[in-house]
Amino acid sequence: MLAPMADTNPRADLGALRIHREDDEPRSGTAALGKIVVWIIILAIAGVLGYVAWQKWIVPGRAPAVETLVVKPSVNVANPPLLTASGYLVASRTAKITPKISGKVVKLNIDTGVNVKKGDVIAVLESTNVQAQLDEANASLSEAQREYDRQVALWKQGVTSRALYDSAESQLKAAKARVDQIRINMQDMVVRAPFDGTVATKSTEVGEVISSVMMGQVAGTLPTGAICTLVDLKTIEVEADVNEQSISQLHEGQAAEVAVDAFPNRKWKGQLRQIIPTADRAKAIVKVKVAIINPDAPLLPEMAANVSFLQAPRSDAELNEPAKLWLAPSAIVDGKVAVVDANKHVAWKHVTTGEVREGRIEITSGIKEGDRVVLRGADALKENQLVRLNEG
Repeated sequence: MLAPMADTNPRADLGALRIHREDDEPRSGTAALGKIVVWIIILAIAGVLGYVAWQKWIVPGRAPAVETLVVKPSVNVANPPLLTASGYLVASRTAKITPKISGKVVKLNIDTGVNVKKGDVIAVLESTNVQAQLDEANASLSEAQREYDRQVALWKQGVTSRALYDSAESQLKAAKARVDQIRINMQDMVVRAPFDGTVATKSTEVGEVISSVMMGQVAGTLPTGAICTLVDLKTIEVEADVNEQSISQLHEGQAAEVAVDAFPNRKWKGQLRQIIPTADRAKAIVKVKVAIINPDAPLLPEMAANVSFLQAPRSDAELNEPAKLWLAPSAIVDGKVAVVDANKHVAWKHVTTGEVREGRIEITSGIKEGDRVVLRGADALKENQLVRLNEG
């Protein structure tokens, strides 16, 4: 009989099992501390974002709205312009000097900027070929004259026909016309100034062959034969563009004031000479021409200019008055004005005032061009106070 085998895997003693809680306690404490730090960071970020939002949106939204004006120098507040327009100077009397016939330039008496009088010789073209033509025409005229005289004598004797007599007479007239035409061509070889003016551009030199007006028209390249461009600077005027919505405020003969960018401290009296009777539908503008009444400076074509259209003509004193800073009385509080800086904070500045005109006060010192000044309600504002600009 076999004896029972002994158990080779005895059961473990359950009483020997233990939970080591001292090993888990440090880990749970570290996790709790980490969570606290994370929440602190989140709350800090939320607080910063909230502060930024408060400063950027809430505080400006609660700031008082003010009406402001950017200060700019102005003149003649008693007679302000109805509207202004920009354009360029042009000479109403301009001509491209082109010979009537083609030829080589053998003499040139002008240069750019030279003043000429009406009738002055500008250029001389080579006339050798024309002179030969004239000699030939004179010979033909002499021959036609002799033939005509012979036919007259024969006609008186009754030994020639009427047809031969008439033919000789016609040939004589044709020969005379030919000589006259060539003599005119000889005169046209000398190109003269058609009016008093200044040479704006010179387009040729001695030795060049230039084409006539007729040749240029035939070739489709007119005016390639221009010798120069002549302008009368006494007829200088402004061509300006006016918005078609404002054209109803203008009329021919209206007083105007002209300022030229090249002469910033000068102004000229002007008069609306012409309103071009057509509009540019692409730009919605109408072109006008303003004559300069007293062009006493070297005003040149194509200079940029600005025109102020007035209700009434300005006097010489008004015309020469320097630009000044003017403010409405409501902007001045006890000798100070509220200036709004780039960050929309108020800074009070003391100002010195001058004359009063048309309900506006001249500011002689304390503020400068470009400052943004509060127009109304400045007495309720404090130094460094944040404000909102009333854009409307």
